Order: sequence, then C-alpha cells, then structure tokens
Amino acid sequence: MEEPRTQTFRMLKSPCVELSQVASRYQKKGSSAKDLINSSGNLLKTLTSISNDDVYMDTKLADYAFFPLIPIFRNAKNFPVRAAEIATRCLRLLITHGWRAQLPADVGKQLLILLCFIAGGSATESDVKEVNEELGSAAFECLEDLFRVSRGFFLGRPSIHAENVPLLGHSVTVMLDGVADGPSAGVRLTALAALSSMIESVSDHEALRNVLPGIVSTLTKALSPKIGTKQTVKFVTASLAVLTKVLCKVVGDDRVGSSNDARQGAIKVTENTSKETQSWAVATAAQIKMALANILPLRHHERPEVRSALLHLCISLIQECRTSLSESIPILIETLLALCSQAASDDESALTYAEGILVTDAGLIDIAKGSLHDWIIALPRVMQSNDDARKTRIAEQIFTAFKILESQEINLDMLNELLSISLQASVQSAMQASTKMILPTSDAGTEVTQILQGEIATSKSTVFSSVLFSESSNRNTIGCLQKLAMRLRLLPASAILQRGITTSLRNATADEQLASLWLSIQLVQDSVSEDLDLDQFLDMPSDQEGNQPMLDEVYSFSLDVLAESTFEDEDHWQLQALSLEAIALQARQQKLEFRPELVDALYPILERLGSSNVALQQHAMTCLNMVSDACDYPNAAALIIDNADYLVNAIALKLNTFDISIQAPQILVMMIKLCGSALIPYLDDLIESIFSILACYHGYPKLVESLFSVLNAIIEEAAKSLDRSIKPTTDTTTRPQPYRPLSLDDLASILRSNRERADRPLSPPSSPPPEPSSDTPPSNREEDPEAPPPPDPSASPPPPAPTKTHTLLISITALTPAHLTTPSAPLRAHILTLLSTAFPLLATNTNTFLPQAATLWHPISARLTGDSEPYVILAAAKALGALCEAAGDFLRTRAEDEWEGIRRVYEAADCDRAEEQRVQGPRGRGMRWRVWDAVVGLLMRIVTDVGVSADMEDDIFEMFGPWVGERGDVRSVLEGLNADALWLVEERARRAMGAGVPRKPRAPGGMEFKDADVWVGGEVKKKGDAVKDGLIGRGGRGGSALKSLKLDGEMPGIRIR
Repeated sequence: MEEPRTQTFRMLKSPCVELSQVASRYQKKGSSAKDLINSSGNLLKTLTSISNDDVYMDTKLADYAFFPLIPIFRNAKNFPVRAAEIATRCLRLLITHGWRAQLPADVGKQLLILLCFIAGGSATESDVKEVNEELGSAAFECLEDLFRVSRGFFLGRPSIHAENVPLLGHSVTVMLDGVADGPSAGVRLTALAALSSMIESVSDHEALRNVLPGIVSTLTKALSPKIGTKQTVKFVTASLAVLTKVLCKVVGDDRVGSSNDARQGAIKVTENTSKETQSWAVATAAQIKMALANILPLRHHERPEVRSALLHLCISLIQECRTSLSESIPILIETLLALCSQAASDDESALTYAEGILVTDAGLIDIAKGSLHDWIIALPRVMQSNDDARKTRIAEQIFTAFKILESQEINLDMLNELLSISLQASVQSAMQASTKMILPTSDAGTEVTQILQGEIATSKSTVFSSVLFSESSNRNTIGCLQKLAMRLRLLPASAILQRGITTSLRNATADEQLASLWLSIQLVQDSVSEDLDLDQFLDMPSDQEGNQPMLDEVYSFSLDVLAESTFEDEDHWQLQALSLEAIALQARQQKLEFRPELVDALYPILERLGSSNVALQQHAMTCLNMVSDACDYPNAAALIIDNADYLVNAIALKLNTFDISIQAPQILVMMIKLCGSALIPYLDDLIESIFSILACYHGYPKLVESLFSVLNAIIEEAAKSLDRSIKPTTDTTTRPQPYRPLSLDDLASILRSNRERADRPLSPPSSPPPEPSSDTPPSNREEDPEAPPPPDPSASPPPPAPTKTHTLLISITALTPAHLTTPSAPLRAHILTLLSTAFPLLATNTNTFLPQAATLWHPISARLTGDSEPYVILAAAKALGALCEAAGDFLRTRAEDEWEGIRRVYEAADCDRAEEQRVQGPRGRGMRWRVWDAVVGLLMRIVTDVGVSADMEDDIFEMFGPWVGERGDVRSVLEGLNADALWLVEERARRAMGAGVPRKPRAPGGMEFKDADVWVGGEVKKKGDAVKDGLIGRGGRGGSALKSLKLDGEMPGIRIR
C-alpha cells in the first residue's frame, strides 16, 4: 500500500505547495487574483484526475490536500469568489474520495458550518448575504455529498447531540432559503438535493419532527400554482419527491402510530415515540392537509412528469400515512383518481396501482365512491361553465372512477342512476345556455328541389349535422358529454345507465325528452359503428345483447314522435331530427333485416322532406341516404321506387280521407323528384283524389297550390322521359305550306304530268263479283252480319294503345282547365304553365290529343282575352302558342273565331309596350314588353302552324309591318306567309322614308322582272312616278295589294317593254 500512497502524494505535492505559497503571498498582496485562481484550478484538476482514475487516497492525504484550502475558506470575503468556488469544488472531491465515511466528527461539524456560511452566510449576522450563483451551487452540492457520505454521523447517532441541534437547524434554514429564494433554478435544485440528502441521512426523528413545519411550509409555497413565479418542471418534480420523502419518514404510520379503526383516523401514541404526543400528531395532520390542498391542484399540470411525481406522492401517503393523515385521505384519493384518468397517455400502470390500493381497504373504496358521487353531482354545474379544460377533466375523472370501482366488483346501481340524471341535466343546461338556433325557412317545394339538385344530393351525405348546439363553446361541452357517454358504454354496468335514460323518454317534458334521446343515441351509435367496422373484415354476428334492447326502445319512441309530430311543431323540430338519427342507427344495425320496417319508417322520413325547416329537410335527406345504404339500395330513388306501392297507398289514404294538410302533397312532390318518371304509373288513383279535394277545397289557396305542385311535378318528370318512352303515332295534323313562287321546273313538271295523264288510256270497269254456285253450302252463302270484316292488307296497322303515363297526363290536362277561373292569379298562371309543358307530350298521340285540344282552346283563350293580370296573359299566350304548335291547322276554325279577341289583345299589349318603353327607354324589357313579346309569339305560331285566312293575313301584315326591319323572326314568318306582300310592305316603308326608285322583288328560279308601262285613262305612268297611296292604291281596310290592282279608281293597262 506504500507505493500507491506515495504516488498520490507526489501528484498532490506540487499543486498543494503552489497554492499554499500563492495564497500566502496573496494575503500580503504579493500575488494577483489570477495567480490564485490558476493555482487553485491546478489543484482541482489534480483531484479530479485522482477521483476519475480511482487512485488511492485516504484521510491523511485528504488532510494534506485540504491544508492549502484553509486560507481561502478562512478569509473568503477577501479572496476572489472564483477562487472560493474552486476551493469548494476541491472540498467536495476530498469528502467523496478522501474522508468518505471516516470523516471525523469535529471535521464534519466544521465543514457543515463552513458550507452553510458559504451558501447562506453566518447564523449570527442579521443582514442577508447576496450569494454568488456558482458559489452557492457548489456549496449546496458539497452539502449534499457531506450528508450522503457521512450519513450524518458527525451530528450524533442514533440521536443528534443536543449541542448539534442548533447547527442542524441552521443548515436546514440555509437549504430552505436556497430552495425558496435561490438566485437561479440551478441553485434551487442543488439546495433541494442537499435537503433531500439531509432528510435521508438524519435518523433522529425528533430532530426531523422539529424541522418538518419549515420544510413543508417552504415546499408548499414553492409548489403552490398561485403563489410566486412559475417553477421549472425539474424543480417541481424534485420538490414533490422531497415532500413525499419527509412526510413518509416523519408522519408515517410506523412513526406516529397505527390504529385498527382506520375509518375514524384515530392516532395512537406508541411506546417507541414517547416524546410524540397525540395533540402534535393531530395538529400536524391538520396543517399537512392544508398544505396538500394547496399542492394537489398540480394534478392539472400540463407536464406528465409533474403529474407522475404527484401520483407517487398520493400513492405513498395513502399507503404509509393511512392513519396519521386520515383527514387528507379523501383529497388524496380524489387526486389519485383524477391522475389515473390521464394515465392513458402518461403511465398506464397508475390504474393498476390505484386498483391495488383500493382492494386492500374497504374504507378507501367508500372514499372513492364519495368522490365519484361529488363529481357526478357537480357535472351539470361544470358543464355550464366556460372552462373547457375543466369539463374535459371531470368527464375523464367520472369514467376512470367508474372503471376502477367496477374492477372491485362493487354495486354501483345508485351511482349509475344518479349519473343518468346528471347527464340529462347537463345536456339540458347546455341547451338552455345555448342561444336558440335561427334557421332559414323556405317554401317546401322550392327548397327540396334545391336540396335534390344541390350539394346534398350530389354528395350523398351520410353524416348528420348538429341540431342542438351551434356555438363553439357548446360544441366543446357536447364533445365532452359525447366522449363520456361513449366510454361509459364500454363498462359492464352501462346497461343500468342506459335503462335509466331510456325510461325517461316517454315520461318527461319536451326538454327532458330531447336530452334523453340525444344521450341514448350517443350510447348506441358507437357500438353500431364498431359492428360495421368489424363486419368489413369478419362475417360474424355482432354483440347486440347489451345495446340492441336500448336501440329498439329508442327506435320505437322515435317512430311515435314522427307519427305524432306535425310541421306546426316548429319548437320541437330538434326532437324530430334526433328521431331521424335513431331510425338511421336502427337501419345501420339491422341492415337488410330493416327492409320490413320500411313500412312504418319510410313515410315519416319522406314527410320531413316537405318541411319548411331547412335543417330538418337536410336531416331527412341524410337519413334517407343512410337507410338506402343500409338496406343495400343503390340510391334513395331506388329505395322509394321499390317501396312505392305502400307509400302511394299511405298517401292515397290521407287524400281519400280528405286530409287537407299540405304534408301529403309535399311528400308526393319529393317522391316524384327523387324517383322520376318511374313512379308516375303508380299515381293514377291519386290524380282522382287530388281533383276531388280541389273540387271541395278550392277556396284554400295554399292547399290548392300544393296539389297543383304535384301535378306540375308529374308533368315535368314525364317530360324528361316521355320522348324516349312513347313512340309517336301517325301524325294526322297538317301545317300550312309556306308561300313559294312557282319556278320553271315546277311548271314543266305540272305540264308533263298533265300530258301523261291525257295520253293514258282509260281503264275498263271492274267486273261484278261472281254469283255463288249451287255447290256452295248454304251456310257459306250468307255472311254473318255480326262477323268482323276481313282485314284490309293494304291498311296501316292500328296505332298502339297509349301508355299508362300518357293516359295519366290526359287525365290531368282534361281536369285542370276547370280551375282556370280560380281567384288566385298565381295559381292561374301556374296552371297555364303546366298545360304548356303537357301539350308537347300529349301531341305524340294525335288520336287522343286533338279532341282534347279542341276542348282546351276556349278556357285558355278566355284567360288571354279576359284576364287582368299581365303575367296570367303572358302564361296564356305561351300556352296557346304551345297548343297551336302541337295541334296544327286542326285549330284553324277556332283561331278564326277568336281572331278579333286576339287582335285586340295585341293592340292593347302594343300600347302598353310603347308606354313602358317611353318611360324606361327603347331597351326597356319589363313585364309589359314580355306580354307583348308572348302575344307576338302566339301570332307567329298561328301563322306557321295553324294557318290564316285572307282577312287574318291582312291583319297580320298590318300588325307586323312596323317590325319587319327590327325582328328577323317576324320577317321570316311574313316571308313564308306571302313574300310579294312583304315586298310591298317593305317598299311602302322605303317610300315613306323618301326612297325614289322601287326595288325589284326577287324572282324565282334566277329569273328577272322586266320593266312595264302602266297607263290610266290614256296617260302612261313611267317607272318611278308617284301613284296613289305611295306606290299602289290599296282598296278597302288593309285589302291585299295583289288582290286589287287599281290606280285612281280605273283598271290599269300594262305593257311589257
């Protein structure tokens, strides 16, 4: 052993001698501070090398190395702070690798005093010493190693000597000051480490009991979230560890005493703790409870390290201080459960620890149940607050408490019933706190058309929007309640909770029903989703024992709600929307087995499609999509078509019983819009019911309009497909041929055909039929008079019978004109528009259409000539135009009979148009102009499709003459009617504008008109001479210029030049 010691001595000798000499000279101001710092630094490097290389070192060598440090410690105020810091770090190495456990008691006490002086100043000085940060950290680290290495033997064993008690008290004070008021986080952490080392090394519990209040008070102030500045995570976790250590060591049950009556928390004094009194234990427990009340809010800390340290504190105190801190056990259990609720992301073993603690003591289980009861009672109040984090925490805590208590096989029926009431109250309070949702309303038919054509139909939405809460704060509340309900469903005892909620569905107020139904849906919808996800991979029956009875009850209640509710229940539309969600859940659960339920469920869904509430409409559309998917239909239209028979029967039953509400017509409109023309053949009986209701209730405008919206929807959908489904028969209608001058080719063809007919010999007369011979049996000689005639092989086959859809359209158009006299002008216009749409469809079969056209002409023309509303006249003109286009010259006689009335309508419309354009300008296009334009269109249809007489032709040229140059369509019609008369009209207009030489008309076949001399009474009128009436005198009122070619009352003579 001599050689290693000598080697160590040689390593220490040079830096020790150097430091001793430099320190001596520094005191005499013979050396600089830099020399002193370098010399002390050399010694620190040597000691560090010895400790790292595990070189031999004993107490003698430690004393030798400590000697040059004494002048620095003795005159620390006069030496540089850096030199004192290096000397303190050298002392730490001497303690840990030199003296170790053989530290003499007197040296240990001196070092304790020295280090306390360096870290916090003298105990006798009243002035607060400002300690350097690095020097303070070094002093506390040295204190930590001093207590750890020596185990506190220098203060006395097993009890601290009386003369050392003040020294211990002063050292604790210095360390607590460092913890509370350290200049930096590093100093506070090293002070905590020194304090922890002291608590571990001191075995005298009497001494620890004396310093306990100061330690707990200081740590409480440092850990209280509302007191002081925010501490670092390391400091908080270290402080909690020190507090756990000191409380378990000083007030643990093995130190204070234990009692068999743990529930009462009695503290009994043991024989080994004669100095401890019961009064001290009770007072200390009360103070500790107050301290814990300030510390335990750290369970809401955002860092998992802090929550983990607090969890360790709770578990340690519950296990080791069950009796001594019995007053604090409830808040510790509550904190334990709260921390376990966050264990999924922090430490899953916390649940195991909590379950292990509760299983050992029935009293702790009662405390946990009490905490759970308090949380359940507070749930509605918390959900009304604005603290979203608190809402989330209480929901997590309730679930975790239920989970832990259920693992102990404890009866929780009462708590389940209480939770169901509390959850309903929470939802109601959130509903009351939320502002009432203001939703847009619209006309049912118009809005549903937008829904079917808009985003909802194209995207086929299968996600319900929220109907209870619109504000973001309320959405957070509902999110917490949804999560709580979803997690509670996973517990075995959730059946009691579900039963308590569903029981209140039928025996509650409106708000309570709404809250209960919403909760019921939340409890079952996640299980349905899980079953669907599982079915994607495995073909196995779903576990429906727990949730299916509840879902059946919710489904039954929802059907009753939808059956009893009407559109007038606007205040309860949310209950109807939730009922639709319940129906969709049942469909998703049963899938194809839900098809028989469509008998009861489909009609209420479609009924909500006719609501004026947009949100309820969208809910119904989403529900319809989800039901069609669940029942394996490609889309909602296929679902309705496949079940159209009893849907139509249900609606027919309402109409046959004269149910005058607008719901049934709205449902029909929606069904027709969804299904298209495929549904129309099922509606023949409904048409008769609709017109029966119209006959009885024609004085109710809204009802009548809703019924006609059904008829209009039928015709519109038929128009989309009738051109493909109905083949036109032989068209017996004719159209007037447009005027076409005779060309040379036409004339040659006529002459050629006349010559061929003249050269063809006459055919001999046909022979009479032969007489029947005598050999013919008598039975065959006479034909049966009742027998049908033999078929003519040359005759065309009979037209096919009209389809059911076509027959339905005929019925609608036949019964509709009777309502054109309704006092509602919008309805009259609506009916006329309906007829305009139907005429092109009916014209595909002239055998059935032409008789109807003859009947419809007079009711429609009466609206044109006798109505006072401009938009009705506009609709009537369009309807007559469509009728003329479809029926052709079949209506010529009726048009001639009604011509004077039509001409008067045009004249009045033209005057109104002129007045409107005088006010609005030439480009004004108001209602009066639209009426005039519609009448012009009607006149053009009469000319092109029906035909006109000579007098009507004169009127047409008189009315349309001013517009030949402005409207190309008018000119085209007049040119087809009579091109020569059009030329005369145009020439007359040119002469009126000052033109001299007449413009030659266009000759057919490329020919050219020659000039001619016209004489009257022997006087020749040259080309370009003025004649009566501008160009050619016109006899009578608008007489045809070609019909009467007279100038100045005499027959002219014409000579071609």
